[in-house]
Formats: sequence, C-alpha cells, structure tokens
Amino acid sequence: MNFQIAKRRFALLAEAYAAEGGFSPQISTAGEWVQIKKDDGTASQVWRNFYRLDGPCHLVQYPRESDEKYAARAAVSVYENHLLEAVDRFVGYLGRRPPMRSGLESPLLAAFAEDADGRGSNIDQMMREVSEQMRARGSALVLLDMPDVEPATSMQDQIARRVVPWARVIKPELLVAYEIDRDTGLFVSATLPERREVDGTVSDCEITYTATEWVVRLRGEVVKRGDHPFGACPVLPVTENNGLFPQVGSYAQIAGLSLRVFNANSELDEILRGQTFSLLTLQVPADAAHDFDPATTAATIGTHSMLVHRGITPAFVSPDSGPATVYMQRIERLEASIRRIAQDDATTVEGAQESGIARRQRFERLNSDLATFAKQLQGLERRIWAMVARALNTPSTRVSVTYPTDFNMVDTMAELGVLQEMQAAGMPEVVLSEKRAQVVGSEFDALDGDTKARLVSAAREKAQETPPVSAPGGAP
Repeated sequence: MNFQIAKRRFALLAEAYAAEGGFSPQISTAGEWVQIKKDDGTASQVWRNFYRLDGPCHLVQYPRESDEKYAARAAVSVYENHLLEAVDRFVGYLGRRPPMRSGLESPLLAAFAEDADGRGSNIDQMMREVSEQMRARGSALVLLDMPDVEPATSMQDQIARRVVPWARVIKPELLVAYEIDRDTGLFVSATLPERREVDGTVSDCEITYTATEWVVRLRGEVVKRGDHPFGACPVLPVTENNGLFPQVGSYAQIAGLSLRVFNANSELDEILRGQTFSLLTLQVPADAAHDFDPATTAATIGTHSMLVHRGITPAFVSPDSGPATVYMQRIERLEASIRRIAQDDATTVEGAQESGIARRQRFERLNSDLATFAKQLQGLERRIWAMVARALNTPSTRVSVTYPTDFNMVDTMAELGVLQEMQAAGMPEVVLSEKRAQVVGSEFDALDGDTKARLVSAAREKAQETPPVSAPGGAP
C-alpha cells in the first residue's frame, strides 16, 4: 500500500478509535443583531444566536444546506464508537492468557520489564497498548531509546537512576519517512517528528534513526546527532497479518461503517425533527375563499392557546413514517455488519438466532485470529528483548518469551447443550467425562495452570459419580 494513502487511512482510524477530530466536531455559538419588520410597518432589532463549526467534521453537508444549519446539525450529532468497543473486546480475549517469560534474572532486564516506558508501565501494559494500536489500525510502531543522561558509574548507579532503555508506542500516522528491508520486514531507517529545544527555543524538528545513530534536523539542517547501542534501527514495525508495513487491518471496515452510521443517525434526526409532529389543517369553505389570505394567516396551537372556528372541524395530518423507517432499517443493517466483522454477531437483522454451526465457525475464526495476533506480538517482543540485551551489554542472558496460541474461546452455553444431547443419545461415560472436562477447561482457561487442572480433575471425578441419563423412550 502507498505510504501516503496508508497515513491518511491511519489518521481516519485514529480519529474513529479516539472519537476525536471529525467524529467530535467542535461547535461554538455566535450571534448578530437582526432587523425585524413588524406588522405596523415599524422595525426593531433582535439578537439572534447561531452555531459555527470551528474544525473538521465527518458529517456530509447537504448540497443546499447552509453552513449555519450544517453546524447546528453537527452540534446535536452523536458518534457511537464501535471501533473502540471491538478493539477492547478483542484485546480482552487476548489478555485471558498472559505470555510466559523467563531469563529476567539480570537486575537491568528486570528493571526494563517492570518499567518498560520509563513512566511506570510494565512490559505487559506496554504490549497491551501495542495490541490496541495494532488492532485498531492494522499496524503499530515501537521506538526504543536510551535516557539522555550521564553514563552510570556502576550497576547500582545504573539501576538507581534507571539508565536502561525505554520503549514508546508510536502511532504509525506520525511516521514521516522510512526505508524498509523487504527481506526481514524491519526498518533500515525511520524519521519521526520531534519537539526539541534549539538555541533556547522549542521547535518542531525531525529525528532520523538508523542502525547506528540518530540525527535531529530542523528545517533540513542537522542540529544534534548521536550514537545508539541497539545494533539495528530502533523503530520496530509490526502488523496484524504478518505483512510488510504499512498494512491497514480488518477493523478498518468498522471505522468506515461507523462513519456511515454517524451520518445516518444525523440524517434520521433531521427527518424526525422535521416530520415527527402532526400538522394542523383547517379547511376554508368555498364561499369564504375570496376573503382568505394565506400570507397573513397564522395560528399557534398548544396547551396555552385555543382555536375558535366555525363550520368544518379542524384536523391534524400526520407525516409519512416511511423515510424514518427506511433509515432505521438501514442503521440496523449497518450495525449488524459491524457485529459480524467484530465477530460478535449473535442475531441477524431480522432477529433470528445464529445457528449452532455459524456460532461454532465464528468461535473457531476468533481463536485463529487471536493465535495469529499473539504470534505477531511474540515476534515483536522477542526483537525488543534482543535489542535491549544488546544495549545493556548482556548478550549471554537470553530472555525467552512465549505467547499462547490456543485461547479455547467457546460458547459455554452452546457446549453445555451439546453435552446434554450427548447424554440423551447415550454416549459412553468416558466420552461425557471428556466433554465436561473440555467445557470446564475452556470456561476457566484464564486461571493459573494448577487451579485449572484441579477444576478439570474435579469435573472428571464428578462425571464418574453421576448416573447416566436415559435416552428418549426409556432406552439406557
């Protein structure tokens, strides 16, 4: 994918995920004096308030919609953050089984594991942030760097002042330029925006990282440079599908559908505001039509007023509900598509329950996606540890990181229904015992190994104590 196109896609996904920018339009109120002509021919001035749009807005303006009315519509618009919900749910599934790490006996490596970003976040918290960014966008970046402090005089001094690497999760849309090794998928060089003090003034600069050094430039001029100890470009890319950076992920569809829902809800509001209320009608008799002037006739009907009439009784005419109904059905279909992409689809638009086969396939697909995603995180973290160990000059220490690849995501209630059907069919007790153990193991998969093994063992023992259930018709 072209980098500039990917950056624009990343920027839109970032706005959708954070509910900011065009998904959260900034509106201010302003006013002006307007001259109003009265019925007696005199004129007076009244103060009229109106809305003004002060930033980007992802609502599409109608062809004949004034800027003022467009801003008023944006002021009451509501964005439903489906992307955030889908990402949180997926990362929550991923966190059911944390990775296993060993080889952190070195105090310096342990210091990095406990405070990976220099701000108090441990390695698990940092990797969760990577997971969220990568799932929301399809790609993420991690920057490794050393603190800009005086070198440590001893290991105790190094630990006390935390003179160890730190890591930052970088949003891919912020990347200015890069060069990639297509064989390894790693960066040869990468340029990021940087705020630096230059000649006493904080300026917007650019910093370029290579395999050996970093260079800060201000308007193309080098203002500072230095070496780093990582042995490779310390900006590490990762994608959710093992492709070359940049890659836009599958959840980009959710952002696009959420954008359409955002507009459809606003358009539905306009229909409801303009057509919900019934209109009063009063028929003018034919013999009085010559005395009727519609330009000067007006009536205000409400609980505070009364309508006096002669002859034909006034009536109300109700607007057609068809346009609003069509919009609501369209919004339901859009939201159903979002649930399908997020693998959270339990019912169809018409309300029919998801079939057992479809539910099982959905969970298998979810387990596969989780396993692929975990492998990408595992590869990234292993590269991080290798570069951190090199920077700390501890090459003999090998940090082992293993992410789970079997998440056992199942529909527990559906599996219990299968168990009951197996019991009714007269399956052997050894089969029922294993099925009970499978259900218990999947349901309590997030527990530690000893507790999970004890529960699975208890399920097997309980199964042996339970008498078999007779099949329909009295057969054993």
